[in-house]
Amino acid sequence: MNKRIDPDLPSRLALELFQPKPNVLYSLDAAAHLAGVPRRSIMIYCRAGLINPIFQPPYGVIEFTEEAIYVVRQIERLRTVHGLDLAWLKTLFDLLDEVERLRAELRFLRNH
Repeated sequence: MNKRIDPDLPSRLALELFQPKPNVLYSLDAAAHLAGVPRRSIMIYCRAGLINPIFQPPYGVIEFTEEAIYVVRQIERLRTVHGLDLAWLKTLFDLLDEVERLRAELRFLRNH
């Protein structure tokens, strides 16, 4: 039996592309929906320092940028595919930040 794949039908395994609008802030509910995770997960990632919400005074409303939503999706992938826990994720993200800082320093030194 030969199954044909219809390219017009989305695969269950296909990556859903997220194209956020620039300079838009998303509520906790919207961010959770767009990232495909429970609200609780996003709050856990905030407390762990993996993502940084934007606090809107005067009522302390928490909102998220498209970058934060992208990071949540990366975190979920690393947790599900590679089994990393929060401590490993924090270490990994800290190392990636350090690499980016060193790259920026190297670019600066090369230009001067």
